[in-house]
Amino acid sequence: MPVENLIGKEGEGFKYIMINFNHERLLLCMQTSRLARVCVEESMKFSHKRKTFGKRLIDHPVIRSKLANMARQVEGIHAFLEQVSYNYDKMDDN
Repeated sequence: MPVENLIGKEGEGFKYIMINFNHERLLLCMQTSRLARVCVEESMKFSHKRKTFGKRLIDHPVIRSKLANMARQVEGIHAFLEQVSYNYDKMDDN
């Protein structure tokens, strides 16, 4: 590449690309986190409506355990994403 076409410092192109796409990666994480929270909400609603073996699905201990585990993981991801978002807002590119 000719020197006159060089943008930034030589050998730091990967760093520039990573900084440039940070907001896109953060947005993708936000979208997947939100979709996971919607899935938890819809699963809870469904488990309160659906009946199996004469009782609601939510009344089965195994189902409650699975839903609680799913909600725990999703909320953990959401909390981590909030920390990352705060750092993204407050920190500089370096």
